[in-house]
Amino acid sequence: MNLTWKQFWRYYYIAALCIIIASLPFSKFGQSLGQFLIAGGWIVGRFDTRKFKLCLQRHSKGGKIYTFLPYSVWILLEGIGKGFVQFYRNKPALIFSSILLFHVLGLFYTTDFDYAFKDLRTKLPLFLLPLFISTSEAFDKKGFYRLMFLFILAVLVRSVYNTWVIQSNQYIDIRDVSRNISHIILGLLITTGIYSLLYFSLIQRGFSLWARIICILLVLWFLSYLILSQSFTGVAISLLTLMALLPILIVKTRKGWIKVCLLVLIVSVSTVIFLYFRALVNDYYAINPVNINMLEKYTSRGNKYDHDLYASLTENGNQVWLYVQRDELRASWNKRSKIPFDSLDKKKQPIAFTAIRFLTSKGWRKDADAVGKLTPSEIDAIEKGVANVVFLKKFSIRGRVYEFLHGYDTYLETGNPTGSTLMQRLEFWKASLGLIRDNWLMGVGTGDMNMAFQKQYEKMHSKLAPDQRWRSHNQFFSITIGFGIFGLFWFLFAILYPPFLKRWQGDYFVIILLIISLLSMITEDTIESQTGVVFFAFFYSFFLFGRKERAFL
Repeated sequence: MNLTWKQFWRYYYIAALCIIIASLPFSKFGQSLGQFLIAGGWIVGRFDTRKFKLCLQRHSKGGKIYTFLPYSVWILLEGIGKGFVQFYRNKPALIFSSILLFHVLGLFYTTDFDYAFKDLRTKLPLFLLPLFISTSEAFDKKGFYRLMFLFILAVLVRSVYNTWVIQSNQYIDIRDVSRNISHIILGLLITTGIYSLLYFSLIQRGFSLWARIICILLVLWFLSYLILSQSFTGVAISLLTLMALLPILIVKTRKGWIKVCLLVLIVSVSTVIFLYFRALVNDYYAINPVNINMLEKYTSRGNKYDHDLYASLTENGNQVWLYVQRDELRASWNKRSKIPFDSLDKKKQPIAFTAIRFLTSKGWRKDADAVGKLTPSEIDAIEKGVANVVFLKKFSIRGRVYEFLHGYDTYLETGNPTGSTLMQRLEFWKASLGLIRDNWLMGVGTGDMNMAFQKQYEKMHSKLAPDQRWRSHNQFFSITIGFGIFGLFWFLFAILYPPFLKRWQGDYFVIILLIISLLSMITEDTIESQTGVVFFAFFYSFFLFGRKERAFL
């Protein structure tokens, strides 16, 4: 093939993009490699070969060697400078990349520079990806679709592999199935894939019937995977994204009957969801009646039961601290499990408590006879920290609601949120609000956030376990803590204003990315991890600066 210099670097750029896209659901190393390759290609590709040839001709006619090399370097630097000028003139890209700027400004009043520079390295894609993508030739519709289908293929392969891991039971906590990629970020990737496929199958008219059918089947597969993998975040964000899109469709459509149908759909879905969750809450707090005068005192083996009549803890309506015989439990459990009864389960919880809760959830007494009736799979589940038979289902909304309510009741009773994901988040947010109250103007700086959180937990006398005292798990809180209220305003401005400045605020892909990302930032520090920041920075740059044509709803 006889490629020109420009064509070669164009293919090189596409190949590097493909590496990033294919690595999103698989590998942090692949994401870094792709960015490194794009950076190298962007620099070398801006070398002006025409000027270089003229330089060679002058050198061959008697030019000085000591002027040849400096002039070559000058040509390269001039090309790079032109690239930065082009980037500077692209105001939407410049504004978005300025998110990194206040992280740099935060260095002026930080004390932990080791963490500060680590944080800057993590956030570097917020500057580099807009720079490289906005100053490279944008893709036409066909090129964009091809890259999006590569992304969908990568997510599909990852979901199939994870399904095999789940079915073969090769995990302790199902959140670890994704290994080196956060299960939260994988859920965001799958949700992005779902709504991309919905566009290709329902909105874009250039696809054949068979292509549309395949897209719908892939949507169904991804939804099934989110359920199978118990990705509550993925399911919730997928549903909330739909609920956010419906009002936009109501405003966009000109047909009255469609507006009415969409409004009815929103009201109906919201009502059904509310009634369903209310029923689950009522069911959780319902207590099966017990006649305390009829409680049996002895087990079938003649040992005396312990009955705590004042404890309120229940599992599936059954009182946990009735009919407990610990000696029998210990002896029978130790015969059936390699994990001793008085040690911890694989989630680092007291296995005695996990077993008692699990037996209670089945409506059984807590004695040797009950342990003898447990199946091998139930023994394995208890060893993994499963405390309720409801949690054995592959995906159980009831189980997640029960888990939340149990954590909430335990938190109210003991003040200790450890062990409950949602209660821990409330403790993170409580600490975050305390830090914001004390540092609302300037924040604590780029590197001092971890240190500030640890001091805040001590100040609160938090009962949260030391190894669980994490940061806010809310991106908006994190930005405010780091850079104050003005940092939060600029963060939101840098994300929301560029689409309006470019007049792409009605673009379908930009809309779904903003909805998915902003929703995730409510419960996660989305751009505080490498996979999260690459996901956000890449798709924001690719959707807004990497295409020539908008995709309207």
